[in-house]
Amino acid sequence: MRNLIFNIQKMFWFSMLLFLGACSKPISLTTAEPTDLVADTILASDYAYNLNVIYFVPNNITPNADYEQRLSKIMIEGQNFYKQWMNYWGFGETTFGLLKNSSNTKIKIHTIHGPGNSSDYSTDAPIKALVDAYFQQNPQEKTSDHYLIITASNKKYDQGETDDHPIPYYGVGRWCYAVDYPGLKYENLGTPGLVGDKATIYIGGLLHEMGHGINLPHNAPSASQKNNPQFGMTLMGSGNYTYGKSPTFLSFYDAATLNNCQVFSKVNKTFYGAVTTTINSILAKVENNEIVVSGTYTSSVPAKHITFRNILDTDAAGYQSVTFTTLPSGNNSFSVRMPVSEFNVKGNMKYTLQIFFHHENGTNTWNNYAYKFVNDQPIVDFGDRDLLSRTGWSIVGVSSEQSGYAAANVLDGNKNSYWHTSWSNATPHPHFIAVKTGANAVTAAGLAIDTRLDNTGNGGKIKDFKIEISNDGANWTQAYTGTMVINGRQYFTFDSPKTFQYFKITSFNDYEGKTFATLAEVNLY
Repeated sequence: MRNLIFNIQKMFWFSMLLFLGACSKPISLTTAEPTDLVADTILASDYAYNLNVIYFVPNNITPNADYEQRLSKIMIEGQNFYKQWMNYWGFGETTFGLLKNSSNTKIKIHTIHGPGNSSDYSTDAPIKALVDAYFQQNPQEKTSDHYLIITASNKKYDQGETDDHPIPYYGVGRWCYAVDYPGLKYENLGTPGLVGDKATIYIGGLLHEMGHGINLPHNAPSASQKNNPQFGMTLMGSGNYTYGKSPTFLSFYDAATLNNCQVFSKVNKTFYGAVTTTINSILAKVENNEIVVSGTYTSSVPAKHITFRNILDTDAAGYQSVTFTTLPSGNNSFSVRMPVSEFNVKGNMKYTLQIFFHHENGTNTWNNYAYKFVNDQPIVDFGDRDLLSRTGWSIVGVSSEQSGYAAANVLDGNKNSYWHTSWSNATPHPHFIAVKTGANAVTAAGLAIDTRLDNTGNGGKIKDFKIEISNDGANWTQAYTGTMVINGRQYFTFDSPKTFQYFKITSFNDYEGKTFATLAEVNLY
């Protein structure tokens, strides 16, 4: 018996030694995850470039619950929306790139905490500086030249709460800004009342501002699209008030622009280099109740599509602009027929026709031409005139000029350079610029001008003006008085041909009530 007990004890201690020896090595208490679950944590993309999505959190703000899950859903559904319309317009099932998991439930979001309180970030500049610093420190994390920054707010907008300071919500270049609030959910789209309204405004708004960040300007549906339930409202028009609530779509103009966008590319190539485009000839007329425009151009980078964008002077940002997109014709030519019935606003309105080139490197260029509607009928007179030679022409007088924006720019043949009155030592209107037509007098039927070629604002774009002529540069006779439109080449015909050696353009005001005057080119015809 004693031997039996001894043997049992011996076996016990021997087992314990084996156990203790085994425990001296690390022991895993978890089992390996299934391969599909492991793969679902990997964020990947089959696009060469992907949108950089940033969640920005000021120091006094708590990240909203489940923001990664909620925003991932919104962005992935946004991908699907863009893909649907790219496919509809013939560009295939392509969309903007996102790093995401295989089950389409999570995207890559960079969370950046700001050192200041939310009131310190009421404009985009301090946020952009922090985002730039983050990617400079983590260059491997940057996946494209396009950025979406979503700022956290703890205010419950869908319960009537508001912020006491602005939060950036717009697009600037290839950067765009939106806002997250507690409860912002894709599933709330279409919900009755304030919850659904705010979901449309802030989700539709996010995708609208993101559109700006991936190169899209404003544009509206045509009259037939607006009344067609298949289309409704463009996302880049008032889509932030319709998305998820009523029909909303991307226009052909949008799709043609996105087709050349960096984050829509599945191949690595060079994007956004400089492009020079010149319209060499243009003809315009009204025929069979259509505006017909044709012409030729040269460009340093091929254009994949050309859009004819009609912008109301009362809507310079182009929210209501009606667009017609075509392929270039052979030998760098273009032609379009725009039915008057497709315009939403006619009456007695001034328009700019913007001929917008979608270049294959993602850069967009445009040229502007002025026309108008009178009693619902278009008056189109921007077709080419035979301009006089400007050999020997010179500037003989100017009210003021800013360094780098000399009056001589109006005679250099380059629409991208322009005269700008001084802002360093600004003086009020009237402003003037006087030109001598060389050694001899000329006979002209009228004056041709080109406004400053940009869409950044209307300050300095001359509104009311007069033209005076002279044979000695001292005694002047008024030849024309009228109003310029905001954008494009414009022609002002005298009541009869005039012979003179000097002419002077005098501005009385501009379109923003500022003290400046600008012009890009001045000619006679």
